[in-house]
Amino acid sequence: MKRLMKMLITFAVIVAASNIFSVAAHATTLRIGLMRSFRDQASVNISNNHITVGRGLADGTFNAIQDLHSTGGFTIQAQGGAVTVSAGSAVQFTFTADAYGNPQIRIPGGGTVSMGEYNFRGAMEFMPSGGVFTPVNVVSVEDYLYGVVPAEMFPRFHIEALRAQAVASRTFAIHNRNGGRHRNLGFDLCDRYCCQVYRGADAEQAATTQAVRDTAGLMLLYGGEPILAAYFSSSGGVTDASENVWVDALPYLRSVAEIAPEYNPMVWERQFTWAQLTQAAQAAGANIGTVTGISVTRTASGGRAKELTFTGTNGQWTRTGEHIRNVFSPIDGQLPSRNFNIAGATSTSGDVYVTDGVVGNSGALSGFHVASGQGVATTVAEAYVFDGQNTRRLQSAAATATGGTGITINGRGWGHGVGMSQRGAEGMAREGFDFRAILSHYYTGVEIR
Repeated sequence: MKRLMKMLITFAVIVAASNIFSVAAHATTLRIGLMRSFRDQASVNISNNHITVGRGLADGTFNAIQDLHSTGGFTIQAQGGAVTVSAGSAVQFTFTADAYGNPQIRIPGGGTVSMGEYNFRGAMEFMPSGGVFTPVNVVSVEDYLYGVVPAEMFPRFHIEALRAQAVASRTFAIHNRNGGRHRNLGFDLCDRYCCQVYRGADAEQAATTQAVRDTAGLMLLYGGEPILAAYFSSSGGVTDASENVWVDALPYLRSVAEIAPEYNPMVWERQFTWAQLTQAAQAAGANIGTVTGISVTRTASGGRAKELTFTGTNGQWTRTGEHIRNVFSPIDGQLPSRNFNIAGATSTSGDVYVTDGVVGNSGALSGFHVASGQGVATTVAEAYVFDGQNTRRLQSAAATATGGTGITINGRGWGHGVGMSQRGAEGMAREGFDFRAILSHYYTGVEIR
């Protein structure tokens, strides 16, 4: 009997150890700075009629101090280094400096905090600085995701795509929290695009809530650590490697070709005059005079622009990575993606060479045609070649658009292009792939647990 008990205890320890990471992730509390609508407020209004005031500790523990009631709600106000809680003109409670936790309010019974026009699960924390505060929503990871997934992916998408998004969003949040993204501001993450869009309880939808519950605690790990689970809207056919957008070449963020048609892929066009391009270059600090030409001088393996060169009357100037998209912000907003081609009034184009092993032909890519299975020939806007490891877009020599009134940029995809394409995930889901297969496709060599 003793031996049997020892075996059972050992088995229980092993099982518990195998689930430590996911269980810990499920129980973790996040601190979300509500920067979008409540940054640096002197006061905020809470419309709940019944609240509990108390102190919150770093581990998520809440020490209740007092219940307050008011038919007209409450006003939370910064008063120097203190925080007051008022009902009408009467102060009901004052938080003074205290080393035993931060000022928080919760709703008895686990209800949502109604602040301004929004509702939030968990607790609301107020730490004044210089007579103002940015409210911090202290919330469990899973409750946080209820307000993130529907804000980042269409709730009407296939449940497997939503599950993939839930795992990616959970991993992204924990990775950034562990990295101390906003630690200097007193919280883990904010509610804006840089940290994932978070809209609180008002954004919640049944399908996305179910996706979060279906994947509770699951994350993407590489070397046992949560990855930077980047994602974006649409790839246009192939994703990009991390070093082409940011600095580090992360082994799990490699360029991969879509293996199913993207759902409703993004196709776009932008037109710019030379005067606008000159304005954009000058706004970015370039001193090249009047812009007279523009060209993509380097591309990534998947065909995205890695380097964009402006030619002016006083020289040349280049932009790389995401600066390529952002340089257009002053004149018409950033480009939707770096997956584009430039056409111009007198655009020049280098030749490509195509051979079937017997006969070869060369010329501009646009001069070639491809026949469909029905024998219909169409022009080739872009072509790809697979070398056994990587998919690369067939490139002619760098073409410079010059002359005329300006240029036209024809593009595909939406976003930075690294990690999971959300429309690609939807396309895969519609083809029968589950969330694990979707995530394993976009994030190379990861574990899902």
